[in-house]
Amino acid sequence: MKKSLLGFAFACLVFATGTNAQVIITQNFDAPTVMPALPSTWTQNSTGAVGWKTSNFPLAGWGAATGTTEPAHATQVGVVDDWNDAATSSNLHDTLKSPVFSLAGSTSAWLNYEYYFYNATRTSTSNTETSYVIGSNNGGTTWMMLDTLEGWAFNETWHTGHTNLTPLGTGTNVKVAFVYSDDLDTLLGVALDNIEVTNLNSNGAAVTQLGYNSISNGVSANGQTVSFLMENRGLTITSFTAKYTINGGAPVIQNFTGLSIAPYGSAAYTFTTAMAGAVAGSNTLKVVITDVNTVANAEADSLETSTFVLASATTQRQGLIEEFSSSTCPPCKSFNQNYDPLCVTNGVNTAGTNINVIKYQMNWPSPGNDRSYNPDGSTRRGYYGVSGIPDHFVNGQAAQVPATLSTFNAADHTAEMNASKANASFMEMSVTYNVDTIRKKLGVLLTVTPRFTKTGTYHVYTAVVDKYYENTTNTTGQLKYYHVMRKMLPSASGHAVTSWTDGVAQSFVDSGVAYTSDRWETGSANYPTQGSYKMWNNPMLGSEVIAWVQEDASKSVLQSIWTLPAGMVNVSTLAKVENISLYPNPSKGESNLKFDLQETGNVRVAVMDYTGKVIKEVANQDMSLGMQQVNISTKGMTPGNYIILISTESGNRAERLTVE
Repeated sequence: MKKSLLGFAFACLVFATGTNAQVIITQNFDAPTVMPALPSTWTQNSTGAVGWKTSNFPLAGWGAATGTTEPAHATQVGVVDDWNDAATSSNLHDTLKSPVFSLAGSTSAWLNYEYYFYNATRTSTSNTETSYVIGSNNGGTTWMMLDTLEGWAFNETWHTGHTNLTPLGTGTNVKVAFVYSDDLDTLLGVALDNIEVTNLNSNGAAVTQLGYNSISNGVSANGQTVSFLMENRGLTITSFTAKYTINGGAPVIQNFTGLSIAPYGSAAYTFTTAMAGAVAGSNTLKVVITDVNTVANAEADSLETSTFVLASATTQRQGLIEEFSSSTCPPCKSFNQNYDPLCVTNGVNTAGTNINVIKYQMNWPSPGNDRSYNPDGSTRRGYYGVSGIPDHFVNGQAAQVPATLSTFNAADHTAEMNASKANASFMEMSVTYNVDTIRKKLGVLLTVTPRFTKTGTYHVYTAVVDKYYENTTNTTGQLKYYHVMRKMLPSASGHAVTSWTDGVAQSFVDSGVAYTSDRWETGSANYPTQGSYKMWNNPMLGSEVIAWVQEDASKSVLQSIWTLPAGMVNVSTLAKVENISLYPNPSKGESNLKFDLQETGNVRVAVMDYTGKVIKEVANQDMSLGMQQVNISTKGMTPGNYIILISTESGNRAERLTVE
């Protein structure tokens, strides 16, 4: 099901049955079931040695198998341990079957359940775990397919499923079952809990999460919109009425009409009347759904309350997208070959677009030798609990458009990028990035000015990023890499902050940070080695800095910022110019610039100083495909460092020239 792209994060839904549903059967695998036995009325058939059982969660050893920590779960669960079981395409195996039950008299029967895949997509082979929901209306003699649950690429949380049982009719000899398949691989298994068959018999809708133009960090301002997520807990919804209040004041009431929300469907809605009446200090927002399909809402879970502090001002948000990838991961290549051009189209990491992208290269799958993997990337992986790649996070929250979908949807990913910057921020940031190419030192001055007063646990992070490089030691065929983190300042732990005061700026200085770099060339022996912080490019010409503020509890990113080295123009590395050589360098009168032009068209070559001022233009003409040579006279130029900028119709490339 396609998810709504919102500027705030909605919590994972946990279903509940209200007064609008009749419970037919239920199973939570708790007492009196004694582990590892299944409940007495539930059966299984399995081609494996272990099969289904009842267990506490997480299971001992599973975290070690996945390399991650499984999420906590309060009760016993039903689980299939399939690690050593083989599968065949013709043999559905590891099937958990319910007891017989009756659907006589039911008008809208549904199967509800919670599920969790241990390993999800195994990225080294692209195999995917799947659980099929099947049903029988003749006591299990024959079965029909009802639903398919696919594993996610990261084990971040349990999920809630709803399957329509209408195809089974209204007989008295009905059964449902869950079938697990590991796609002919040795994957781990799936866990189930809180299985319930219900018959929906009235109208009901729940408010499951609120948004007020901030990303769950408890700050908002008057004039901002109030949004909420509604889940249908009853029959199909064609209209409903909702209202909100601030601090118990006058309610804002709105009718939402022209809808068609199927049972257990969910959607985000926004009140057209903006928020007013919030005061300095703590405020309470309440949203309630009062009527569904013109009758009183029968759902008990119809009210949601949240508190926030008032911001004194708003500012444009710069969205932050963090991707986890690898040069040894075939699904990563498949994702990046579509996502990277989309980043170019949407102008990420450029002034004014307000979309910042940073990538962390990982050391798996096998052979796990990505040269850009280093401890700082590993720390960010642990921060988010990433266990499968490709994976990405938007403003600190799990992406609503998974990177593991078999079909890349550019429109969905573009919407996700735009949503990352859509909501106002209540924090201003400024940054200056200096590169000392003589002493090989980096320095960043970051200033953060909040427009609210609040205590909590926050961290300020700064990352030095290589804009572009080519890695011929990849194992997937992906040669080009963009926006890859090389060093976090002062470390991946960032700077801790425990309080913000409205209008009071806090500065964070990371100066004198040593760097090493080489201008990468295809097949170069000077590529960075895995585990190092070495830059692929001269950072003056080929790096950028991204900084952001993150709340620890929710991992929400409050604001981010992007910049180039001070005095550097925005030089794109996407120009179709390769194999650049500049000799002699340093120059004592004249240097020869050679490059391989990979598109016919106008080419401009200019000499600039480090403030971006053009000193001289040495070429501006149409050139054909192939090797080109331009002579650059340096007579009369003041000794020092300069930038040679090569501009084509596709973009720019830059080289440093030293004049003696």
